[in-house]
Amino acid sequence: MDYKRATTPPPSVEADEQILLAPPSTPGLGRDALPRTMIPPSPGLSPPNLGATAVLSTRHRAPPANRKYSQRAGVKKVAPKKAKLKATVVESEIAIADDRKVIGFMDLPGEIRNLMYSFTSENPRQALLVHRPRIASLRSSTRLDRQRTLASDITDKEHDDALPVASRHGRVASKRKTPNALLARETNRPFFGLTQVCHLLRQEFRPLYMQKQEIGMDLVDVVKYLQTFYADAPGQLQSLSTATDRKVDMPFTGNLTIAVGEKIKEMEKSADGVDVWPLLDLWANSYKIEAGFGRYMQVHYNATADGEAKDLYRLFGRRVQRDRRCSGMNTVWRTILRTRSLAAVKIHRKAISTPPTLPRQLARGLAPVVAGYRPYIHIMFRRDAAEAWMTKEVSVAPDGWLKARGFGSMEYFDVKVGIAPASS
Repeated sequence: MDYKRATTPPPSVEADEQILLAPPSTPGLGRDALPRTMIPPSPGLSPPNLGATAVLSTRHRAPPANRKYSQRAGVKKVAPKKAKLKATVVESEIAIADDRKVIGFMDLPGEIRNLMYSFTSENPRQALLVHRPRIASLRSSTRLDRQRTLASDITDKEHDDALPVASRHGRVASKRKTPNALLARETNRPFFGLTQVCHLLRQEFRPLYMQKQEIGMDLVDVVKYLQTFYADAPGQLQSLSTATDRKVDMPFTGNLTIAVGEKIKEMEKSADGVDVWPLLDLWANSYKIEAGFGRYMQVHYNATADGEAKDLYRLFGRRVQRDRRCSGMNTVWRTILRTRSLAAVKIHRKAISTPPTLPRQLARGLAPVVAGYRPYIHIMFRRDAAEAWMTKEVSVAPDGWLKARGFGSMEYFDVKVGIAPASS
């Protein structure tokens, strides 16, 4: 069956015979001056006897002279949308920013900030202070200095290259040597930037950072380090009470390791020696400063036989035992430090070449109390806190005096006790 598309049906016979009325005329006024127009017949009808009907036409008036072209009759053009004003865009952006306001780090509760601070101390590394002169430049070269290769870096690289490594198949393969390549140095202060953000964050984070971050330095650099990082300590020490039952300490924290080099430096050979009293004074009167002595890293180091480092630990009121553990605190020596009875504690690592001429009264079987053949530690008291025997030209400590303060049976150093000169 053929389907044809439906079309409009043709007019029927009844429609032809239907009496059609005249279509309505176009509305208008009877007194129009224009001739009447003819209305065409309706489409689809063609009656033979239907004539055109005359109707009145409307008057076509001229537009007023003051009317604009856009107000005249005709098809209205759609005007293009205007772009948003810049002020509106800015206001909307500000409103969105207010709705999505970012919370700053200092806006967080203190408990959450402390959790973040504790994260920085999960994997601490010792920061060794090394004297590294800057390259001659008018600009700051801190970042460039940190990228410079140290002699210790080259030694470590050569040591690592000499060690064999296991290959993928389990066989031993040697490392490739790149002597001319620049050695990348990983920073050992990864969170130091937190102390440089703002004063409030530095004040909050710095005590925790100084307590957890271990700082290693040479013996001759101790005073310079304290003057730089604890510049407020001298002023606060003057305001502390010297009473034995004092409960208030300075709010300083730290974790220091003093390195004793194998080679004695010129400063250590001088007649004045190295004064560590500023370190002991700060350590004994601060909230919590951990400090100790050690050596630079060595391949074959026997800490048990290192009498020099063990004797220096006595300055912190502890003795290193055979199992390398520290003994309890010597309260007598710590009281001397907390009451600030001392004026200087000087370390003389250089032994004198010839034995001194000792008085006859010292030629007995007691341990030497003055500097003899060995290096010595010179403990100097203030005149107002010194005992009577300390004021003599050759001071001899009474029996048991050194032992009671933790300096008995020294392995490496002799101990000399006296008073500071008048200028100290």
